[in-house]
Amino acid sequence: MYKCSTYLGCSGKAIVYATDRELKFEECTDCGLIWRTPDSFHHSKAYDKNYFDSKRYEKRRNHKVRKSGWLIEIAQFHHEKISHILEVGCSIGYTLEAAKKRNIKHLGIDVSEYAVDFCNKLGLNASTADFNNLRAQNKKYDLIFMQHVLEHFEDPFYALSECHSLLNKNGLILILVPNSKYYRAIRNRSEHRFYSQQGVGSEHFVYFNYKNLKRVLEVSGFKIVQKNYPVFTGKFSTPASLLNQIFRRLLSILNADQELFLVAVKR
Repeated sequence: MYKCSTYLGCSGKAIVYATDRELKFEECTDCGLIWRTPDSFHHSKAYDKNYFDSKRYEKRRNHKVRKSGWLIEIAQFHHEKISHILEVGCSIGYTLEAAKKRNIKHLGIDVSEYAVDFCNKLGLNASTADFNNLRAQNKKYDLIFMQHVLEHFEDPFYALSECHSLLNKNGLILILVPNSKYYRAIRNRSEHRFYSQQGVGSEHFVYFNYKNLKRVLEVSGFKIVQKNYPVFTGKFSTPASLLNQIFRRLLSILNADQELFLVAVKR
């Protein structure tokens, strides 16, 4: 039985969605969340230097920092007084660097000691602290940033509940996750990188679409304020960000965008 049965009231019925050898994913017949089956949890990857090198995380760093900056500005469009950001799963610090350039206080947490050390060497504030550690510090944040991280949690509801408790009143959570409605992922299923051992299947535990991610956020105490990329973000708009946001909306219309993007406010 999957976590949606507990949190969303689903019946517990699921059908096999994709398989790659011992790696298997099933789709809940009620909410449509696609879960990795517990019997394949032993397939995993170590988030060490080899992992980051193999994925060429340093490639086009300037572009990735710029993209993170645009995402922060979309959040600022909904909450101009963002002064402290927490990034859950900070990787090698694209978002932290973008926050630092905007003079926003930041903290990134990650399970990877390599990634945290990488950030610290760049003068960015990063730690291997977990949610328990953060709650003990009794600090609150205006924005929690989760870029391709929520799908890495066996229990995304727990992760969102913890984030809710760490936010200030009217604080925001910004989420990007893989899009289970991406047409190539639907067409190729088991052969697609989302669900294969060669791809990221052994890293991820759950896949969302816009409809069920909205439900997951709502039962976790959030209200959606931005679904998909906005076309215009007021004073934060630049020609480059406008073109990027228009392009991403067009991809979404065609089910050709590999990721979902949502901003939600703490209720």
